[in-house]
Amino acid sequence: NQVPKLQPQMTMIPQMGSPIGQLGLKANPPPIQEKPAKSNKKAPPTKEELRKMTETLVADYLNSKNMDEALNAAKEMKAPKHFLSEMLNKIMVYSLDRSDEDKEHASTLIHSLCTEGLVTCENLMQAFLSVLDQCPKIEEEIPLVKSYLAQFAARAIIADLVSIDDFAHQLENGAHFPLFLLCLQQMVKLKDREWLSDLFQQSKVNMQKMLPEIDQNKDRMLEILEGKGLSFLFPLMKLEKELLKQIKVDPSPQSIYKWIKDNISPKLHTDRGFVNILITSFLQYIAYEINPEDDEEQLAAPSKEQLDKEKQLLLSFKPVMQKFLHDYIDLQVSALYALQVHCNAKGFPKGMLLRYFANLYDMEIIEEEGFLSWKEDITQEYPGKGKALFQVNQWLTWLETAEEEESEDEDY
Repeated sequence: NQVPKLQPQMTMIPQMGSPIGQLGLKANPPPIQEKPAKSNKKAPPTKEELRKMTETLVADYLNSKNMDEALNAAKEMKAPKHFLSEMLNKIMVYSLDRSDEDKEHASTLIHSLCTEGLVTCENLMQAFLSVLDQCPKIEEEIPLVKSYLAQFAARAIIADLVSIDDFAHQLENGAHFPLFLLCLQQMVKLKDREWLSDLFQQSKVNMQKMLPEIDQNKDRMLEILEGKGLSFLFPLMKLEKELLKQIKVDPSPQSIYKWIKDNISPKLHTDRGFVNILITSFLQYIAYEINPEDDEEQLAAPSKEQLDKEKQLLLSFKPVMQKFLHDYIDLQVSALYALQVHCNAKGFPKGMLLRYFANLYDMEIIEEEGFLSWKEDITQEYPGKGKALFQVNQWLTWLETAEEEESEDEDY
């Protein structure tokens, strides 16, 4: 009895089991996995398709200004990493011959692609360099291509996508000249002079290296920058060139002070470089007035008239010197270094440095602390310190003892 009962059960199991067992579990899964693979896994887009997609993306965005749609389109492109810089290149090149507004929107699109993490700042830099390489070809149709690229670069630097140091590094020795200067001009337009000055001071950009090799000297650099309206980035260089001229035109303290106020940012008034140039200009003017021929004999043994005139001229500049040196011991030290370098350049004529030290002290232009700080300072930056110390050592010793006696008198 049991056997027949069992048989149907046994025969039923394979019958029911056969579609599940054989077909369902063994034969069916591969097709189920394969079919979606056929429909979902499209072949990755070719380079040509990616280029067309990029063009459509940027054209649609410039028409609609819809950033979300543009970013979604970029995500859906699933562009491989090696295409990203070309994608950015395409966006820039596409907008080059369009309106300034469109170029600005293209910059905004690039900014958003970067901040969304769809492209990297390195991709942007590569894109930029590759557009630059195409410049000669593009210039035939768009003569102002470098100016337009300068706008892109300026916006990228302002948005912190690219650092000014990295950008400058790619353009050293006048590569694609004058693109770097055009970029600086654009930043002034988009921000202002002060913003660019601050950025530039904090950077490590060596401006001479940004020029073609033939122009890599101070005078030529200043000339080029003045031509581009960028000499404000080097106010001290301009000062060095102009101040002595100004003093010769009108040596009255009022007009010198007014000229400095009108031409040199107040921020620089406490800069050591500024003080150095100020004092050097005064010393050069005095030297020229008392000994126009730079006669060595007169330098070594000046007449009484020359010594009186030297003192008189120094006294006439006293209000300007006091204005900038008063209360700043470190700037007084800079002033003494300017004097040291001046005497060194003249070959340390006998008694000259000592004379100036005594006059600067008597006229209360430089305080005791300024002289003693200069003596103790170990900076190697300025030539002639050893010789200078030798010439004024006794005087400095006298100054120290006079100081001590004075403070003892005050104690009583």
